Amino acid sequence: MSWGPPGGPTLKDLMRTHLVVASPRTSLGEAHRLLVQTGVRYLPVVEGERYLGLVGERQLRLPLAPWVPAHLRADPQAPVVRFLQPFPQAHPEEPLEEAAFRLEAARVGALPVVEGETLLGLVTAYDLLRGLLELLRPKAPATRLDLLVPDLSRLGEVFQALQATGTPLVGLHLFREVGGLGFRLLLHVGALDVRPLLARLEALGLRPMRP
Repeated sequence: MSWGPPGGPTLKDLMRTHLVVASPRTSLGEAHRLLVQTGVRYLPVVEGERYLGLVGERQLRLPLAPWVPAHLRADPQAPVVRFLQPFPQAHPEEPLEEAAFRLEAARVGALPVVEGETLLGLVTAYDLLRGLLELLRPKAPATRLDLLVPDLSRLGEVFQALQATGTPLVGLHLFREVGGLGFRLLLHVGALDVRPLLARLEALGLRPMRP
């Protein structure tokens, strides 16, 4: 979860638009050769402008491997459309954070960006990581503070401490800690001397993890 200026980046700002694609009649062997020759890992399958689905290099490599048992091996001449994988689709206006959560939940490495039935682009896990790191980077000189807050009700106290000490807030990001330990609050504040803020936070029992 993050708070930032409205109109932040969406998938249309990040997606790859120059794609290697296959038709539904492309053979499994030819689809695999396309991936190997071009160095891409995901191959969208389209018919005209209509998006049909996506296959990944891993899914194509295994059924063609010579060491795979015969009953698991696929015919290299079989149409690739039979091997489409259940990749969730994303919308071009989708925020990066939402896309990253959906990608992680589906345990896939890429999301096709689709509007209606038309494929507009593709975004990979690496693309999202790069975009999210850019979001975390403060746009103005700032000091970083990490706080561990036990529950969301304590956020109000953090904002009050910022206001009481006259410390401007440049950026704020919130992450759920594993193991039910609460939430990690990443603050970027527009002040070099944060000692008044630190003293106020510590008086509230909120000790920074990384002063």
